[in-house]
Amino acid sequence: MNNQIISYNNNRIILSHEREKKVILDIYPSNHLLTYIREGMLKVKQGNAGNCFKKGEFVLFKKYTPATITKTWDNGDLKFSSIVFTFQEDIVTDALHHLRYPSAANQGPLSENIIGIAPNPVLNHFIRSLQPFFEAELEMDSQLARLKTTEALIGVIQADAALAHQLAHFSVKSNADLFQYMNFHYLENKPLAEFARGSGRSISAFKKDFRSTFNTTPAKWLKNRRLEHAYRLLSTTRRKASEVYIESGFEDLAHFSKSFKSQFGVNPSTLSKSLQTSK
Repeated sequence: MNNQIISYNNNRIILSHEREKKVILDIYPSNHLLTYIREGMLKVKQGNAGNCFKKGEFVLFKKYTPATITKTWDNGDLKFSSIVFTFQEDIVTDALHHLRYPSAANQGPLSENIIGIAPNPVLNHFIRSLQPFFEAELEMDSQLARLKTTEALIGVIQADAALAHQLAHFSVKSNADLFQYMNFHYLENKPLAEFARGSGRSISAFKKDFRSTFNTTPAKWLKNRRLEHAYRLLSTTRRKASEVYIESGFEDLAHFSKSFKSQFGVNPSTLSKSLQTSK
């Protein structure tokens, strides 16, 4: 079964599957995440601390939280499978408002950015309500997708009232550490306005903070960083320029080749051929 994605207003509900025994990813999400583990286990490492979440459990990730996740399974399962809700602050506010819970301004500090939630009947019933949309591929429009994500957060609070305090902090808008954010997302081929939005900034604030952080413009930094990535791929693999330029964040092969030669003094195809010949 392929991964299935329901997108709405820069948020998503994702049913994902991994059949490789062990998939390791570094993440720095620009949305909050609520992950339900359908099969297998999810290992999460943040700094020196680590946790292992198993089948039936939920995990909340606060956005802009760097972590390393490992998707795997033991002998009882045949794959790793999860449902992931990505969401922004407004959906958290909707859930808290529905339950008449006070805002984070009245709460103490957030104790954890990654929170595990044990299996419980309320959330299990909610997950079952999603099955027709994925298994029978029923259509879910953007309004219903938003309602389902809000319902998931309401279920989290109803299952454990203590989590309302933690979720209240998820409703407060924040900015990403720009250095971390850009170094995680620079290969994404998207408009500058999307980089700004993903980092929690207006376009003008993004450009100002970018100059302060990197001492150059976003366009120049992105081009150089992507070219460095392409050079690394070409010099360490047997792949051709035509196979790496899109992965490196470029849309056009001719533009990529011209920029590459200007930066490194050699055509990417020439570099690739010379390395293949020498191996």
